[in-house]
Amino acid sequence: MGLDRHKVIAVLGTLDTKAREVLYLRDLFWAGGYPTVIIDVGFLPARGNLSDITNTEVLKGIGIDIKTLASAGKRDEMMEAMGRGAGRLLVEMHREGKLAGVIALGGNQGSAIGALAMRDLAFGLPKILISTVASGNIRPYVGCKDIAVFPAVGDLVGGPNPVTGTSLANAASALMGMAGKETPVIMNQPGVNIALSALGNTEQAASLAGDLLKDRGFQVIPFHASGAGGSAMEELIQNGIFAGVLDLTIHELTEEVVGAGVYQPVNPGRLKAAGGKGIPQVVSPGGMEYLCFGPRETIPARFRKRRIYMHNPYNANVKATREELKRTALVMAERLNASRGPVAVMIPLRGWSVYGAEGGPLYDGKGNETFVKTLKGHLKKGIILKEIDARINDSPFVHACVNQLIKFLPNHSDILRIK
Repeated sequence: MGLDRHKVIAVLGTLDTKAREVLYLRDLFWAGGYPTVIIDVGFLPARGNLSDITNTEVLKGIGIDIKTLASAGKRDEMMEAMGRGAGRLLVEMHREGKLAGVIALGGNQGSAIGALAMRDLAFGLPKILISTVASGNIRPYVGCKDIAVFPAVGDLVGGPNPVTGTSLANAASALMGMAGKETPVIMNQPGVNIALSALGNTEQAASLAGDLLKDRGFQVIPFHASGAGGSAMEELIQNGIFAGVLDLTIHELTEEVVGAGVYQPVNPGRLKAAGGKGIPQVVSPGGMEYLCFGPRETIPARFRKRRIYMHNPYNANVKATREELKRTALVMAERLNASRGPVAVMIPLRGWSVYGAEGGPLYDGKGNETFVKTLKGHLKKGIILKEIDARINDSPFVHACVNQLIKFLPNHSDILRIK
């Protein structure tokens, strides 16, 4: 099915500096039969009447006068306000059924504003950011949202050229392709959706758990516990689409507590959403015994004397100390104790990951014991804690986790298998 012609593609750009690129995108969409709405998110007046929604209107919607904001001279506040204002407009358009997709472009400023605006939109709506800073650290821009990022390659100055014009055209074609297709509805049965967390070090366990749950009629949605993945899972749990959570790999909690590692959650607060929603959760300490960094040279000096195992040339696993594991256990207990639904903690006594299993380069039996002892001493009555004589990727442990989650779920035997 093609695009509903009552819907538009929103094009966001700073028209004081990127007008020619924005108009080039508009023309591409028009040529493809896609109506557009141009939203000016720049701070200076644009030449000519180019926008459908002016920068003044963007800010007026959130009660801010553009002249007053500009006179303060605080660029961070200006960009934050423009992003919020544009985001409000986009959400309203989407709520009214008028929005088919969004595309934004820019350098640091335009990327920050465009990404901030798009982060307010629902999962699944096509979103593309064309950015001159795409090869750098774009986590602060994208967060845990489903925003596709296209490198501009060249600088977006002076209008499209053979390099930037190609990048812009490819991005426009991608958005038209996404907007012209119906997004599959994968979350229309919240009673059968199960969230599952995984890393490469626990992939074998996650794969088996997913198969077992699918055999029982559940739709399993795995999340990679690499910071953005766990945060996305928490957000979608909060949105109410899951019946239960098998949080097999809570590695991100260690990095959140220690305050180091590239897999720190984008949004702090791992292990809070399921408890807040009151849905069943089964939790295991997958990957909690180490911190993740990039290539070896990126490991901070204070961690370089620890045990290190290179997962690949671009990913270093650095052993967490026993004191760090103790602190993480205290935070874990505090968050699980706040849960309004059933909780079980499943401990694989022979190791929490491939590298952290008995005989592995990051295994520390006494450190694991310290963690478990601390957890036992602080979990409130009513939270189940089971210790299983197995490694996390062993079949008996995975079966125990799945069976425990099934016990928590009401009327699970009546759920039909999803084809």
